[in-house]
Amino acid sequence: AMLAGSGGGARAGAPLQEREHTDIDVRLGGASNACGFEIRGHFEGDSHFVVFYDSTGAIIREVDTFPSFTVTIYALTTGKSYTSVSPAVLTQYYTDGAVVGSPVIAVVTGLVERIPGVGIDSGRFVFNAVVVDHDAAGVPIIQFVSEVSSVGPDLDTSIGVARCAGVS
Repeated sequence: AMLAGSGGGARAGAPLQEREHTDIDVRLGGASNACGFEIRGHFEGDSHFVVFYDSTGAIIREVDTFPSFTVTIYALTTGKSYTSVSPAVLTQYYTDGAVVGSPVIAVVTGLVERIPGVGIDSGRFVFNAVVVDHDAAGVPIIQFVSEVSSVGPDLDTSIGVARCAGVS
């Protein structure tokens, strides 16, 4: 009780918060390769990134929310498409202050994608990842390396093959 009232303990700095809107259209290599023709993805929605620090100022954790994200997968060749909401939370646990090259445990919880006639990919996914860069505000950018575990409805095949089936 005395320590709590003394105010002498170290405190972590205020979290860094960043909001952005994404609206991109890209070629989906895995789905295109599976189909043998071009498959594209349009990803749109708002994101909120919150980066937490320890008492020394080192980055220790990040919580990213994607409350309004949607993905539209389409093939000009077939004229078919589908849209899925993809609300999710990505929590990242950093080591070594999130310096480039340091390992990360990334946990995704939410709906990844619902592919009509194929299935749903959602639940809780844990990945090994690595820090590859930082954006202009200092938010770490990570690259997924391998999946550690998955709990929840899962596709019976790769996302690329499933997306191909969804627009074929």
